[in-house]
Amino acid sequence: MNQGKTALVLGSTGAVGKALLKNILRNGEYAKVITVGRRPAQLDDTIPQDRLVQKTIDFENLEKFRDDFKGVNDVYCCLGTTRADAGSAEAFRKIDQGYVVQSAKIIVEENKLPSETLSPVHFLYCSSTGANKSSPFLYPQSKGQTEDGISKAGFARVSIFRPGFLMVEEPRPSARFGERFYGKYINPITRYFNLSMSVPVVDVADAMRKVAQEPYEKGTEPIVKIFTNAEIETLAKREP
Repeated sequence: MNQGKTALVLGSTGAVGKALLKNILRNGEYAKVITVGRRPAQLDDTIPQDRLVQKTIDFENLEKFRDDFKGVNDVYCCLGTTRADAGSAEAFRKIDQGYVVQSAKIIVEENKLPSETLSPVHFLYCSSTGANKSSPFLYPQSKGQTEDGISKAGFARVSIFRPGFLMVEEPRPSARFGERFYGKYINPITRYFNLSMSVPVVDVADAMRKVAQEPYEKGTEPIVKIFTNAEIETLAKREP
């Protein structure tokens, strides 16, 4: 259970991050929910916001914002981008991998006692199907390397979610051709044949919250678990 705990959300303005933020504000039992990003998430009045604190930071100068990462229990990271949105492969890696791994390291350092070998923080990361640090392709390689960096950062518990094609809840500011094509032509076929290749962002959010609620025993080694697209769908269907 999350009663009395503090949650931190990275990437709360993206498709998964916003769905997650709304989910934990509606259903979570956190005493406080903090968002950290370049701009605050826009929420309507139907979402309870009395426990919400939104902090604006500069990811290019994370060291200056260490205090904003202190005193947290569960960290939900949905920060990411695409090469097209970033503008170049270098910019993509900086955002998709650099910002995430650097933030993770700061969170470990700011939420660990000198006597502890591992930070008690539970880090939950939204990755992608096919993530592989050895892949020759930019996107899955970056996701795989990010997973590796998080897993080795020093958290007692890391949960990695690998959703397939994301079915968005709200239209993106700039529609992506791949999403339009998949949503119109491919997704109906995969759903008809019961193939687990896509998932609504609301289901990813629900699965992440439910995993955060599960109890665990801290050990001397990090507990790292990966959830596939099919497992995400199963978790979303499970009763709270």
